[in-house]
Order: sequence, then C-alpha cells, then structure tokens
Amino acid sequence: MAKEMYSIRQVSEITNLSKQQIRKWEDRYQIIQPERLDNGYRIYTEYEVQILMQLKSYINNGMTIKQAIAHYSAQKNSPEANPTRNFQKALIQAGTEGNEHEILHLLEKAHHKFGVEKLISEIIVPFLHEVGKLWCDHVWGEYQEAICSQTVRDFLSHIRRRFFVPDDAPLVLGSCLPGERHEIPMQILLIQCMLRGYRTMMLGPSPAPAAIQSAIILKKPSIVLLTGSTNIAFTEFAQSIHTLEKFAQAHRHIAFFIGGTGTELHYGQFQLNAMRLAHSIDDIPYAD
Repeated sequence: MAKEMYSIRQVSEITNLSKQQIRKWEDRYQIIQPERLDNGYRIYTEYEVQILMQLKSYINNGMTIKQAIAHYSAQKNSPEANPTRNFQKALIQAGTEGNEHEILHLLEKAHHKFGVEKLISEIIVPFLHEVGKLWCDHVWGEYQEAICSQTVRDFLSHIRRRFFVPDDAPLVLGSCLPGERHEIPMQILLIQCMLRGYRTMMLGPSPAPAAIQSAIILKKPSIVLLTGSTNIAFTEFAQSIHTLEKFAQAHRHIAFFIGGTGTELHYGQFQLNAMRLAHSIDDIPYAD
C-alpha cells in the first residue's frame, strides 16, 4: 500500500503518457529505471512518477524530450534547487561504508531540517529506491542493503513512538499480510495516517490470520490496513486472504483496506469486496 509503488498502467493514467512512451523514455534515456517483479512487470516509485510528470511539464512548455531531460538533470544536481539531494548522496555513502551510526545521524538531521513529510517523500523513499537498485545490480552486498533497510525501519518506528496523537483519536491498525515481511511501507503509511489525525498500531511481519483477527477484536480499530509488497501472500498464503476477507465481511463497521505492489497485481483474482483496494494514502480518509 505504500504510496510510492505503481504499475505501468497506473503511471500511464496518472501522467497521461502512453505505456509505449513511458517505456521509450526509460529504454532510450534511462531517466527512470523501474524495478521488475519476477513475472517481468515494471514497478514504478512515486519518485519516478514525479520525474515523468516534471518532464511532461517541460515538454508542454516547448522543450524537446532531450532538452527536458537535460534541464531536469541540471535542476536535480543543483543543491540550491534540491537541498535534500546532499542528504541522499551522504546516505548512499554511509550505506556503502556500512556505517549504521552515520545513517541514523543523517536521518535525524534531515528530520529536524525538513520535517517528517519531506523526509519521507524526498529523502527516505528515493534513498530506499537507490538501495534496492544497488543491491539488485550487485554493486552492494546483502550486509549493506540490510543495514540501510533496518536502520530506516527502526528510525521510522522511532518517529511513530514519539509522534503525539490524542488518546481519543480513532485507531488505525496496520499489518503486513501473512507471509509478507516488508515492514517499511507499512511504517511509512502509518506515519502518514498519524499526520491525518489517527492513533496507530502495527503488528509484526508475517502474522497469522488469527493474530490479525484477535488484535482487531481486542483493539477495536476504526480502520485496518493490510499490505502485500510481494506475491507471497497471494501465492503461498492464498487461503489466509480468503479467511481475512470473511472476517472483514463479518465486521462491516470497520473499514478494511488492502494494498501494496503484490496486492495490485493479484487483487482482481480474489474477488475481494469487504477489503477495499487502496492505491495510496489518499484513499484513506482523514480522521473526524
């Protein structure tokens, strides 16, 4: 459900660029480099969607695509135009060195300088995207990727613990789907929910359906968020998805949302009705 992940169809709808044009810009100019799932589908981040939107804006103002890319690159590399870029570069350097303390220091400094929303959208999300690329390209080893991911995860958890929300605010319960262990998208999503006025609670990675159900019964949340960033929940734990759907049908007074990259790919195959598909935080209402 993390806001930064989109299929090429969704990117085409958001940007009003054809799929062919998006692939052409990617292959010819390498201005974006989306990840690919095991089935070959391209997966785009929010950061990459924003790049495409910016290029389109330049072109609408009379530039050729080559001019637009050159102009974007110049703006991107300007510290004055993009003050978060120095933090991104410093984080990559610290990750290359496996320096956990420096990563944490940079995140803390950026948090104080830019605030939580800008920290997430302009530093953490691009940083994690670059971390994933370096690991997939075998430039980094597993240790470097793990240090970066774990430090970011723990830092986001720390932000959530320190974030003040009134005790009487409605509760959002967030959980990975059974089999899913990617926690960072849910951490980001819950912080975004807190900015919308909710208290939050998060279950650990790969919970059993019974654990999710018992937490809902005990804590009585207003909203339940479930994420599947990979295919695992839908291929190896398919029965758990059906179990959770039946549970959601029996608790219609609670709003159930399900999302994530894996969910986007498999949602239509499961005929889910009580668990509504959410593409981003914008599908979650503000707290009353």
